[in-house]
Amino acid sequence: MNAVPHLPWGAWYDEGEFRLEMPEGWNISYCAITDAPGLSETEIESALSQPIGCEPLEKLAQGKSRVAIAIEDITRPSILEGVLNAVLRRLLRAGVSKENIFFIICNGAHAPMLREDVERKLGKAIASEYWVLNHNPYDNLVDTGILLGKTPFQVNRDFYHADFKITIGSIMPHHFAGFSAGGKLVLPGLSDIATLERSHKFVMMGLRGGVNEVKNNKFRLELENVVQQVGVDFFVGVVPNAKRMPAGLFAGDLVKAHRKGVDFGREIYNTPVPRDADVLILNAYPKDSELLQADTAFTPLKSIKEPIVKKDGLIILTSCCSNGLGHHSLFGPGMRLYKPPVQRRFLKENALIFFSQNVNPAEYRKIFHESYPFKTNWGDVLNMIKSRFGEQCNVTILPHAPLQLLS
Repeated sequence: MNAVPHLPWGAWYDEGEFRLEMPEGWNISYCAITDAPGLSETEIESALSQPIGCEPLEKLAQGKSRVAIAIEDITRPSILEGVLNAVLRRLLRAGVSKENIFFIICNGAHAPMLREDVERKLGKAIASEYWVLNHNPYDNLVDTGILLGKTPFQVNRDFYHADFKITIGSIMPHHFAGFSAGGKLVLPGLSDIATLERSHKFVMMGLRGGVNEVKNNKFRLELENVVQQVGVDFFVGVVPNAKRMPAGLFAGDLVKAHRKGVDFGREIYNTPVPRDADVLILNAYPKDSELLQADTAFTPLKSIKEPIVKKDGLIILTSCCSNGLGHHSLFGPGMRLYKPPVQRRFLKENALIFFSQNVNPAEYRKIFHESYPFKTNWGDVLNMIKSRFGEQCNVTILPHAPLQLLS
């Protein structure tokens, strides 16, 4: 057997590598992102000192009595502890008392984060010294008086009533919003379930959204219009690298800073790939914590028009799924936007195999169509590849598929 570079595996929970074995005769292309090194503490401070489109954080926060810091949840990849500590130092220098700063997790329709997850995402010091609350899309909401179409927009009550609002999250490719973060941290991150349903339903109907598109993305433009009316005083966008460390930090105005981050993200996530794959392996890291997030590994297929897999080729989706099925209050089994699994049209003539060691067949069949085999043993996957292509096979591996924009 021929050992190829290991797949990164188990973001936040298992945090390791999965060893792929391949026969000697196979032609293997391991296609990583362009990438960039993580920022030093000095570089993080420098980025915060040069806000985009607004005054410095210390000046804006002066005289504020109640500061909300809304951050992405643990289904998102960025390691934020260093950034959060830098933001806190500036707030304290501005004269905001520690007791008047609190954190809100932008759960949207995801599961609430328990203490261990809060420590992983925010760091143990912050978890032990500050009030950290989970957003709930069913309660602790306030009517903003804003309509999303005909749907009254409600938002987290604590966030709404804070007199200074900061949002912090990962800028990376997203199926609906083009890139994540920005206004998306509030809508859907801190929104009510009816607004969540309405916004996502329009995407599912094909009327909104698209990977890598922000300028003319109706989903993003609509949510930004709403969120700007609610008000975000300071946005911090983090562009994570392959190791989930901040490689770029873009702070300031909600839209202007976000767009600068998108430009940088496009640079480091760019991935040249061959166009002759018999087998394409899409690894869900760094969004591989649960089955309900595994779809993000299809991002590369939605970021390019021409096929990279031969007709009748094979696509293998790999994900650690440390938390098994996971949770989603819109798309999870039995939830209001859940639909029984169907064949994925964008796969066209290509077959699909799903590989994970932390999902059971009952969970899998709630999300993926019965025509797509599910395997928990890599040897079984290899046997299926061999039976299809024999001893000569072109394999393309995308180790960080949710991040990767193909060229």
